[in-house]
Order: sequence, then C-alpha cells, then structure tokens
Amino acid sequence: MNKTLLAVLMTTLLAFQVKAEDNKATWLVDIGDAVSLTAHICTLKNDASMKDIARIDNKLHKFMDDNDIRGMRQILAPLFATGTSYDYIAFDFMTWAQFGKNWDLALKTKVGNGLMADYAEVEDCDAMIASVFPLMRKESNLQLTSSISVVEWCTRRPGVSQQQLGEKHRTVAAETKDSTTATWWGVGYPAGGLRDGLFPGDFFHLVSYPDMNAFAASRNDIANNGGWKMRADYYTSYADCSGEHILAAERVRRR
Repeated sequence: MNKTLLAVLMTTLLAFQVKAEDNKATWLVDIGDAVSLTAHICTLKNDASMKDIARIDNKLHKFMDDNDIRGMRQILAPLFATGTSYDYIAFDFMTWAQFGKNWDLALKTKVGNGLMADYAEVEDCDAMIASVFPLMRKESNLQLTSSISVVEWCTRRPGVSQQQLGEKHRTVAAETKDSTTATWWGVGYPAGGLRDGLFPGDFFHLVSYPDMNAFAASRNDIANNGGWKMRADYYTSYADCSGEHILAAERVRRR
C-alpha cells in the first residue's frame, strides 16, 4: 500500500462510538466466550480509493443501525506485513447470533443486496470467519478509535493438546495483564471460508496496542528485559508460529 492510500485511510474514515452503562453493553462477550470475527481481505479496483469504501461503509452502518445489529467494525491497513497483496482488511466483530441475523439481512433484503453490489463495484475481497476468544482486555480499549493490531498464525506442536494450549494462554494472560502495554488479546480459530494450507497456521493471535509507542515498548521488553524467555518457551513447547504482521487499525463503528 502506498503512503497516499494509507494517509487517506487514516484521515477520512469516521469513528463511531456508543457509551454503555454496564459491562455487558460494552463488551460483546464475556471472557471465555467466543465472538465471531469476519475478515474481508480486499484489493481496490476501478480506480477506487478508501474514500469510496468509507462512503459505502457509512451506508452499511446505517443499515446495521436500522436493523439493530450490534457489533464493532475496524478497517486495517498493513504497516509491516511482508508479502501482502491486499489494500486493506475489514474486521467485523459480533456475537454469533448477531452474525447470523446480519448476514440473513444482507442476503435477503433489497438494501442488503444493494450494499453488496456497491462493494463489488470497487473491490475484490476474500472472506473468512473465525471464533475469537478474548483472553485479556483493558477498559481503555473501549475508548480507542485508532490502534495497532498484530496478527500471528500458529499451529499446535505435536503432542500438545487443545486443553494444554488453552491453559497456557490463560496463564500468560494472567501473568502479563498488569504489565503489558497491549490493551486486548484474543486467540482465533477459523470457522469458515478457509481450506487447509491457505493460511500459515491452525489458529491466530490478535493483539491490540493503543499506538506504536506501546507496541515498541512491548518489543523492547521482549528484547531487553527478559520477555523473550516466555516467548521462547511458547514457541519451543506449545506452538509453531509464522511471524507477526503489524497493521494500523481504525474503528469505524461500535454499537
């Protein structure tokens, strides 16, 4: 992605935020439960720009608001992501019940069909869905409209059970939640749209930081303050991981 496209992305997309009165109204699911994640991995066409995507997104958000669809939507642009060919990724987080309602409306209504046609005019996208289990989250994450997202695909090492892997993830979350500069960490498992070998792993880590300073602080801790020991133990004993992609994320809807 060139600098002009990234600049347009970061300056033209609108952020939507709704304040909630209680925890259940702010977080989509409780810790331990899975939220659905739809990822659209998109390349622009027909001389389209991110301004065109933002224009259609605004119509999509109104459609979702009118139909009482609750969820969070992010637009992500690659910053450090060698080998990518896409222009941007759209993440939609919602409960699985809301996912089903949203897609039935998209497929079975005139407005929904029109929105899909609008997107098809300006982009080509691959799409996948996953169950993402939040492991660590901070209240400050709810206030962020822009952030840094880190994605890494991994595969369980031979002999490691799913239960052992889950216990390790929960242990790491408990041990680092007070010291980490990250504001959110979840582990995702593909639920549709993929075939074996398409992505370099069976599951993925998704981590959010408020900005590049926070991301850099986490890497400094790994490199210079002994944080590499926990990471090396994970890579050696629990999972084989492909390396992290770093993306700029902009929240464009939260309801």
